[in-house]
Amino acid sequence: MTAKIIISAVNPEETRMGIVENGRLMEYVVERNNSAQLVGSIFLGRVCNVVRGIQAAFIDIGLDKNAFLYLGDKTGITEGQRVLVEITKDARGSKGPTATLDISLAGRYAALLPEANYTGISRKITDSAERSRLKKIADEVTNGAAGAVMRTNAAGMPEEVLRADLQQLMADWQIIQARAKLARSPQVLHRELDISVRIVRDYLNACIDEVVVDSPAVYRRLQELLQNIAESRSCKLLLHDKQTDIFSYYRLSDDIASISDRRIDLPSGGYLVIDYTEAMTVIDVNSGHFSGRENLAETVMQINREAADEIARQLRLRDIGGIIVVDFIDMDKKEYREEIMERLQQVLRADKMKPCVQDMTVLNLVEITRKKARQNLSAVLYAPCPVCQGSGRVQSQETVGLEIKRRLRTLMAKPCAPRSILIMVSPWLAEWLNHKVIRQWEKELNCTLAVTAEPRLQLETFSLLDNTGVDK
Repeated sequence: MTAKIIISAVNPEETRMGIVENGRLMEYVVERNNSAQLVGSIFLGRVCNVVRGIQAAFIDIGLDKNAFLYLGDKTGITEGQRVLVEITKDARGSKGPTATLDISLAGRYAALLPEANYTGISRKITDSAERSRLKKIADEVTNGAAGAVMRTNAAGMPEEVLRADLQQLMADWQIIQARAKLARSPQVLHRELDISVRIVRDYLNACIDEVVVDSPAVYRRLQELLQNIAESRSCKLLLHDKQTDIFSYYRLSDDIASISDRRIDLPSGGYLVIDYTEAMTVIDVNSGHFSGRENLAETVMQINREAADEIARQLRLRDIGGIIVVDFIDMDKKEYREEIMERLQQVLRADKMKPCVQDMTVLNLVEITRKKARQNLSAVLYAPCPVCQGSGRVQSQETVGLEIKRRLRTLMAKPCAPRSILIMVSPWLAEWLNHKVIRQWEKELNCTLAVTAEPRLQLETFSLLDNTGVDK
């Protein structure tokens, strides 16, 4: 597999990042200055109120919305108390950010847990000797003053590299503690790295061949970072200095545009339909026009295999979090269902958000839960439609037309009502009125009606004007 990281930071208002694998965009992140990610930042906050009924507290961290802190079995938290919290989820919609008292500092090869007293090793590191080596290094550096978790990419790294990473995290924690003693709450004490550095830190591995950026300033910053990363020796850092947008240059614009598509076509002719609700995301697998060359069962399996691959990609590309329910095409045989489940779990292993897949139900439904840390990509890129208010629907032409007719009937019933009315509507509705009903209404209401199309009007909006131009 060939893979590259593409970073666009040439516009000061936003930074965009893409992970490209075998020429296809697999992940896409957009971070704007007015809504920068808070996850990983540490605040000295003040407890505003404690709600025992939900075992939670709300913390003033100096932002527009208070942070939600789940307390669980923790006691001793009182209103007005100063607390050190880390943001684990960004604010979404009407909800403020989510915080935790369990602070962690992320490094390239390890995460420091200042309030813990244990050392954990990534479960993906299975070699017992390597696990023992990593634990010994972490224990010696922390020396009982903190806990640590050794990340997957720590495997095989030289001891001096791992020690340096942990020692830097220990020094960072000491600085945070010193700031906390002098600061007044609420105040930010530690901000997570900017997205360009954070992405390279978290995503760079042996599979990444290139990191391409279009900003000279970010290019210089990454040069310094890559000098301290052992895996970067086989990775090229390139500066995109052409006038063409970097994502257009690598022919990824169509992939980005498809992020808003409700329907995703599959190679065989089947397709996915992705719908978002308040509670969950629903993905429906459809056969489309694909009939297959063999029997029905093989046709179904071919579509479901392609669907499993594409679903894993779409979860990463759209950064879909929370609960996801997938409705696969019905499979009668147990071995078929097991094959699709195994394939889905395999392709989801590449996802850093670590999706959890539940067993397939008798209705061929699969439940997936995926970590929702940052603001959903759709919330960054899109706003609710001003016409439908985000419902995805508008009233039909007939519905709006009948509302106009009701208004006309009420108007005509008044004494001295004008017998000539101008109906001002959107072009979408004007065509329907002129072709379908306007002459019939004139006979029925005993009046003269004229329809004019006003492009500036929203689809469901209309005005009734008399011959003097007064809105009735």
